[in-house]
Amino acid sequence: MSMQLKAADLREDSADKKQLNITVLLPLDGRDGFVFGVISIHRPGTDGAGPSNVIVEHLERFAQTVGKDANAQHRFEQFLSALNETLAECVKNGDWSVPIQNVNALVGIACDAQMFLSGTGDLTAMFLHRTVEKRYQVFNLFRGIQTEQSLPTWEKTFAVVLDGDLAPGDVFCVSNRDLQRFLDAEELNAALANLPPKSAAAKIRQYFPANADLSLVIVQANEPAQAPQEMAHQLASVSLDNLVRTKDETTAYLEDQKPKPFSNVMKSVNKMRAHPVRLAIWKSVWRLAVSSVMVAAKMSLNSAKWTASTTVAMAKPEARKRIVTAVKFVTNKHVRFVTGGWKRLPKMTKTLMAAAVALVIVLSFGISALQKSQVRSAEIVAYQAKVTEVQGAIEKAGGAIIYKDENQARILFANALKLANALPKDTPDRAKTADQMIAQINSAFDELRHIVTIPQPTLLGELPTSTGVTGRALFQSGAGIYAFGSDKLAYLLDPSTKTLGALATTNGEIGVPTEVTSENGQTLFLDDHPEISRLDLDNKSTQITNLKPDAGKRWTDLALYNGKLYVLEPTTGQIVRFNHAGNDFDGGTNWIKAKTTDLTDAVSLTIDATVFVLKQSGQIVRFVGGSEVGWHQAAADPALTAPSDILTTTDSLYVYVMEPSSQRIVVYKKDTGELVTQYRSDAFTGLTDFLVDEPNKVIYLLAGSKLYSITASHLK
Repeated sequence: MSMQLKAADLREDSADKKQLNITVLLPLDGRDGFVFGVISIHRPGTDGAGPSNVIVEHLERFAQTVGKDANAQHRFEQFLSALNETLAECVKNGDWSVPIQNVNALVGIACDAQMFLSGTGDLTAMFLHRTVEKRYQVFNLFRGIQTEQSLPTWEKTFAVVLDGDLAPGDVFCVSNRDLQRFLDAEELNAALANLPPKSAAAKIRQYFPANADLSLVIVQANEPAQAPQEMAHQLASVSLDNLVRTKDETTAYLEDQKPKPFSNVMKSVNKMRAHPVRLAIWKSVWRLAVSSVMVAAKMSLNSAKWTASTTVAMAKPEARKRIVTAVKFVTNKHVRFVTGGWKRLPKMTKTLMAAAVALVIVLSFGISALQKSQVRSAEIVAYQAKVTEVQGAIEKAGGAIIYKDENQARILFANALKLANALPKDTPDRAKTADQMIAQINSAFDELRHIVTIPQPTLLGELPTSTGVTGRALFQSGAGIYAFGSDKLAYLLDPSTKTLGALATTNGEIGVPTEVTSENGQTLFLDDHPEISRLDLDNKSTQITNLKPDAGKRWTDLALYNGKLYVLEPTTGQIVRFNHAGNDFDGGTNWIKAKTTDLTDAVSLTIDATVFVLKQSGQIVRFVGGSEVGWHQAAADPALTAPSDILTTTDSLYVYVMEPSSQRIVVYKKDTGELVTQYRSDAFTGLTDFLVDEPNKVIYLLAGSKLYSITASHLK
């Protein structure tokens, strides 16, 4: 597709030097296209320029190697391989000590109506695709990179490659800042789609503070300027004079094409009579027709006579033998008559009859094949109409997203999914088409639901599989990640061997742990005994404490906060707070003073100076100073029906909810209750517990016997 690429970049450094920002925009020599990159390093320190210099140097070499006849995709893969190898070698040699989590970068090339990208970390990469209706669909390409690369490492920094086609009107914008936080989506899309790249960058810059550390690159695919039209010239073949000259010829031709059945038959007869061979054929056909009529008439008359006489005679038993004999005689007579008649026919007549029979058979098969072909063609047209209808519904839903009408987008996507599921799958190609459309719609649904699917989370460690041990609870103490197993033992993660090694602890007759809390080296947990138990990591021992619920009551969760222990008691809808009394705790007091929500189905709690309580229905209730306060909770899609755990910390801006049945972690903003994202994976089978390490942007998940980690991409 013929088009013209235009691009522009913008880079501004922050005054406090907390962020090192670099943009690269290099035009290709001898072809329409650009090599581009955006690099943003958080807290670069003294050696932060090391990774950026390596990336910039490789981008410059890459731009020089993409000549007029070079294969852009092949060269891009070679460039990434060399870049990854150089970065890994520099880290191995100790050239810099910048954590990989602090490096955010995107590199790519746009040329020949194609674009290839790769990246690491977290940047904003918006792609605006113009549809045939002149409306735009907006995609976050960096989310695809984060989904495929769950945990980046220096061994292979740029591990994911995205590729796609460019069409006239498409716009790509990559930035180190979340543009939609500063600009309204409609204004941002209008600026990128309607303004030249340089003007669009200047327009976007106006929305940021004066000291903003903004860096961005914009690439637009535009339609080429049309060549001036030539003056129209008269064509002799369609002039009026030519029409007059050919009028008589046209009239004669049309007269020849008029149907004249009778005259045509007579002409054919006259032609046959004028030719000896044709005359012989004509006489043979005539004799054949007359003979056929005579034979048919005699057979009909004899059959009628025989049927009447036979019916009368059948009533007499003695006549049955005569009837059988007569039937045989008449049958033989007719057979001899037909056989004799056939033998008496001329050879030419026999040949014509055989040809006629063959012609009838051929015509029958031909007509049948034609009918089947017509039915098949109509079925193909109907199928294409159904596919077009699904595509139209998808495009309408995408347009609704652009115009921020998510409710309408959900309705349209649901309709598109219904139509896609109804598509025929009677051939492999049709099944593939239907599956691709269903996957595209589900992916768009996930975008609306803020679902991030992790295809292959990083496996950090695994419990001993030979003994059938499964993980039950997860906690962090100091720099160590620990898990309780179904065998009542505590296990410590060894990242180097990807194993969970059992701690040699003395058995204090504890049960199987279900919930655990840890603070300042103190670890308490609930198990299948009534009492709360303690794990002493220093002395490698477990013991049962003096804390247990009153008769008829039950505890479902516990949390240590500022040296105090809070226990959730759904039986009475209370939270019991225990203060330290020597090496143990006091008798405890009811902490909730005022509430309106029923907590008899509460399953979990978490504390950050306020208290969040999770109900089995998925509702989250917030308490401040012992009193319930209003907190708006956005609805998750699909809705929470059986969550089991809730988590937050004092420094966190988010509240996390785990639902094992849907294999997901749901993230809410703590101040507004807005739904931020939902992390899910098919690997999270048997999910029992999770931890969040926000400083390192990592979420740990205990599922079955395996401990996984994923990148918390919602953390900036």
